[in-house]
Amino acid sequence: MDNKLYELTPSQEVICLQTKYTLYKRVVNILFSATSEKELDFNIMGKAFNLLVERNDSLRIRFIKKNKKLMQYFLNENKYENIEIIKFNSKEEQESWINKKRKKAIKYLNGVVCEPYFIKTYDNKYMVFLKVCHLILDIYGLNIIFKDLFAIYNSLIKNEGLPICPTSYEEVVINDLKGKYNEKRHQENHDFFKKLLESKPEPYYVGINGLNEPIIKKRHKKNKRAMQMFFINNDTVGYEYVIPSSLMEKVNTYCESNNISLTNLLFYACSLTASLLNEKKENVLHLQLCNRRSSMLEKHTAGCKVQSIGCYTEFDFTKSFLENINTFAINQLSLYRRVGFPDIEFETLLHKIYPSNMLETYYSITFSFIPYEKDEDIRYDIYSNEKGALPCYLALLYDINTKEVRMCYDCQSKIIKEKDVINFHKKYVDVLKQIIENEKITLTEIKL
Repeated sequence: MDNKLYELTPSQEVICLQTKYTLYKRVVNILFSATSEKELDFNIMGKAFNLLVERNDSLRIRFIKKNKKLMQYFLNENKYENIEIIKFNSKEEQESWINKKRKKAIKYLNGVVCEPYFIKTYDNKYMVFLKVCHLILDIYGLNIIFKDLFAIYNSLIKNEGLPICPTSYEEVVINDLKGKYNEKRHQENHDFFKKLLESKPEPYYVGINGLNEPIIKKRHKKNKRAMQMFFINNDTVGYEYVIPSSLMEKVNTYCESNNISLTNLLFYACSLTASLLNEKKENVLHLQLCNRRSSMLEKHTAGCKVQSIGCYTEFDFTKSFLENINTFAINQLSLYRRVGFPDIEFETLLHKIYPSNMLETYYSITFSFIPYEKDEDIRYDIYSNEKGALPCYLALLYDINTKEVRMCYDCQSKIIKEKDVINFHKKYVDVLKQIIENEKITLTEIKL
């Protein structure tokens, strides 16, 4: 084989680790769709998809094991012949098909990293459905893929020149691997996190369901701040609720007036809501999925550049929300500079310093903020794998044009019920309203 072999990047290694320590290999799947109310010509869309693969090298990645180690390489070309076109006659039939697709892990070691389908939905809409390997794409990367796909399709329909081509993911992989072996930086990051955790009290697990869950009550009676993890009974259910554009426009204005990052505000308010539901715990630890695309090259490439980081978050209830979030923002800058520190090493430090073990977690929420752009008549949807190692994955899909936020919850059904999600979401929106209506409000004054 003449194609150059590469090791996995740090972002890919995290995903690989998730698949290694679970019984459910489907966690490597991402299922995503774009649905149009306007008619799509699937023959032309098939041509557009092959041009998409030609222009986006992340869709041409292949994986092999060499000396028991997972490696990757890039194909020079790859064609998708006769992409399947499916027509559904009922909602039940369509949902049943999606359920079957989500339950089977994509066979990325057998050369399958992307499964495209063209669908005429039960309600006479037109869908492009992708099942992809998370090792080649994250949600941000999928946004780039779909944006490019529809731009190519529109160019073909109008018989115009193709849009500007996204940049190469292979170049990003090469750059990421250069920084992977910096021992000095690695030791500095290790020392930073060790000092950080040693200087802070043990955090509390604060679930979105508050203290109503019997399992949590038992843990509290035993003075346990961490929650046991569920590796076997980790079925999840997906829910979606909205933060309306009318509120988000005010939130954006608030952020601009106070020089606050929108991501930081939404994350901190989310953590605060969970704290308020759990007797105002002052020290919590949530996981944030960070998009590590910092350079212009990286921002215009698909691929996988997401990495998680544990965000130790504190609440001083005597101070204003603004004072609290400004302190949080300063701390976040230090964390973002070290986001490449391996997750498994952070976990090891966490359980060495605090009285917990690797089968327990402080993370009740895994948070990600995903801005995206699309045509007005297109709807994006992300689908749950129905398995998850942590209690609640929370993806905030932010439409840059309409300002609406679709909050996608994927929750372990053993401990979180639909009524808990509805209650949390309502209170989260209420917290946001209180924050923007009174810039001097203290955390004590915020009511649920």
